[in-house]
Amino acid sequence: MDVSLSDRSLPELIAGAYIVVVIVALIVAASTSGAAFGAFTFSWEGTSDLRGAADASDADLQIVTNTAQYADQPANNSVAFVLSPDEAYTGEDRERLQTFVENGGTLVVADAFGSHSNALLDDVGASARFNGDPLRDEQEYYRSPALPVATNVSDHPYVAQSESITINRGTVVEPGEATVLAASSEYGYLDTNRNEELDDAETLGSYPVVTAEEVGDGEVVAVSDPSVFINAMLERPGNEAFAEGLFALHDRILFDTSHSTDIPPTAMALLTLRESAALQLALGGGLVLSIMTLGQRTLGGRSDDPDADERVGLSEPELRRLLEDRHPDWEDDRRERVITTIMSRKKRSEND
Repeated sequence: MDVSLSDRSLPELIAGAYIVVVIVALIVAASTSGAAFGAFTFSWEGTSDLRGAADASDADLQIVTNTAQYADQPANNSVAFVLSPDEAYTGEDRERLQTFVENGGTLVVADAFGSHSNALLDDVGASARFNGDPLRDEQEYYRSPALPVATNVSDHPYVAQSESITINRGTVVEPGEATVLAASSEYGYLDTNRNEELDDAETLGSYPVVTAEEVGDGEVVAVSDPSVFINAMLERPGNEAFAEGLFALHDRILFDTSHSTDIPPTAMALLTLRESAALQLALGGGLVLSIMTLGQRTLGGRSDDPDADERVGLSEPELRRLLEDRHPDWEDDRRERVITTIMSRKKRSEND
C-alpha cells in the first residue's frame, strides 16, 4: 500500500520523528564513552584520535579488555599502552604484564598523579617512578606555565621526529636506571607546595618527562603525563610525532583498557564479536536465515492492505462490503487485488 505524508496525521509524524531521535541517541550513547583517556571518548579528554592514528598505521591494533589477551600474540615487536589505570594490576594481571615485558614487549605507562602506576612499574621490573609533584615552566610553555613544553629531546627513535613534547598539568619521571628521552627546559621546576609560584625551596632545572629502559627482553617507557595522548593535546607539536614513533617501530599495538573505565556497550559487543569465531559464525547464520525467511514471506504474497491478515476470516462478500466502507477512495481494481490476495491466503490456510 502506498502511503503519502497526507495519509499520516501530524501527531503520528511527530511521534515517529521522536522515536527516530531516541533510537539514534541511544545508539550514539551506547557506542561512545565519556571517560578520561578512554579510547572511545571523542571529547577533548579522550584518546579516540590516538586510537584512530594507531588504526591507520601499518601495525595491527587490538583493544585489550582482559589481560589474558596478552598471550594471544607474540610479545616481541608489540607495544602496549597503559594510561592512568583506575585499578591496580594484581595477581594474574600483574604476572601477564611481567611476562609480556620479559618476553620482548614494549610497555608504555603514562601517568601523573594516579596511585597505581608506580606499583605497576615496580612489578614489571622498571626502575623509573613518577614523582607526583606538578611540573611548571615559566619560560617554555603552551598557554600557561602549567603546560610546560619539554624542549630537551634526545635522538632516540621514539622521539627522533619530535622537536618538543607538551605536558598538560603533569609531573616528572625519576629515571632511576632509565634513559631520559625528553626533559623540560632549564626553567622547569617542581611546584612542591602547589601554590603555582616558584619559591626559594624549589629549584630550576631540566626535569625528565619521558624515559625508556630495558627490562628482560623488552622495554618500559614512562611518560609523566597521560594527557600527552588525549585528543586536545595530540595535535600539539611533537606529541603526535612521539605517538607515531612508538607505532612505527612495532608490528602490534595494544590499548590496555582492562583496568580503566568500562568500554561502551556497542564497542564492547563489536570487540567481543571480532575476537570470537563462534559468534561470527552464529551471527552470519542468523543473518542468512533472516534473509531467507523474509524472502519467503515476500514471495508468498503481497497485499495493498496492511490489515489483510485480520480479515482472512471474512467471506468474499463481507470483505468487499468492508473494504467499500473503509476505503471508499480506492479504485475497483485495487479493491479486487486485496480481496484476491486475502482469499488466496484463506485457501492456503485451510489446505494446511
